[in-house]
This record gives sequence, structure tokens and C-alpha cells, in this order.
Amino acid sequence: MATANPPHQTGRSQWVVSYTQSDVDTIREQIEQNEAAKRRWLFLALMIAIAALVGVVVLMSSSYALYSKSEAAKRRLSDENSALKSAGDQCQQQLKAATAAQEREAQARAEAQSRMGSLMPAVLRGASGEGDTAAFAHMVASLPYSRVEVEQKPPDKLFRNWRYKTDSGIEVYTLVGGFVDGKWVIHSNLVARK
Repeated sequence: MATANPPHQTGRSQWVVSYTQSDVDTIREQIEQNEAAKRRWLFLALMIAIAALVGVVVLMSSSYALYSKSEAAKRRLSDENSALKSAGDQCQQQLKAATAAQEREAQARAEAQSRMGSLMPAVLRGASGEGDTAAFAHMVASLPYSRVEVEQKPPDKLFRNWRYKTDSGIEVYTLVGGFVDGKWVIHSNLVARK
């Protein structure tokens, strides 16, 4: 590159720059290298942006899949919870009904035991009336295995049919005695309803 300063100019000084072909080629090469470097950086930035976008899309899709999976699990657990609550309520109602029935049975048993306790000595002595003996036969029939164990041999006149009057009619019970496993046993069987 050559510069010239003309000798005859007055006033202002002027510089003249002249370029050779090699200077122009060098400048062109530098510009092309700068532009190529810019393109490489732009291409690299574009690739990074695309990779980041793909990563975001993958992350969003996996997040949505996890969200929908957790929502489905939440719905399933909610359904199971409501089913368990209704089953628990149903079991609670059944338990209350069974408890009430057991309490009624226990109360009836306690009343029968107390009545049996008052009737049995009189029946075993043979000092009870026909109605009391029939009530005794009815109570023994309602016991488990329809039998009662006694300490001594019952009187023979006890072992026959007894009529017990109920609200729905008359029931006929037969009392049968025996000696089982070293104990005296009285069995009561319902033989007729009239």
C-alpha cells in the first residue's frame, strides 16, 4: 500500500491512499474469514438453540406424562378411598346391627339364666307346677344343644311331654334324661306346634 503526499498543494493537506491488488486480496480474505467465523458462530448458536428447544420439548412432554400419570394415580386412589369408606361404613352398620343383636341375645340369655336358676331347683325337686315345668322345657330347648347338665338324677315324672303356651299357639316339648360322661343331662325337644 502506497501513500502519496503531493508537494504543490496549498491550504489543506490531502492524503491519497492507493491499494495494490494484493492489498485488495488480503482485505477480501480477512473479510471472508470474518464472515465465515460469524457464520460458524451463528450456526453453532443455532445448533445450541435447537438442542435447547429439543431438550425443552422432551422435558415438557416427560413432565406432562408424569403429571397425567400422577393425576390418574390420584383419581385411582380417590376412587379406592371412597370405596373403602363406603365399605367401612357398611361394615360399621353391620357391626352395629350384630352388636345390637348380640346385646339382645345376651339380655335374653341373662333373663333365661335367671329364670332357669329360679325354676331349675323347683323342677328338680318336683315341686314346680305344670306351667313352670313347660317353661323350663321351652328354655332348655332354646339353649345350645338343647340340653342342660344337672348335679343329681332328676325325678322320673319330669320325662314326658309338656305343653307351653306362646303368643302364636301351643308348643309341645318332650324332656328326656340321661347320664353322659359322668353327669346327668336333661334334653328338651320341640315335638309339635298347634
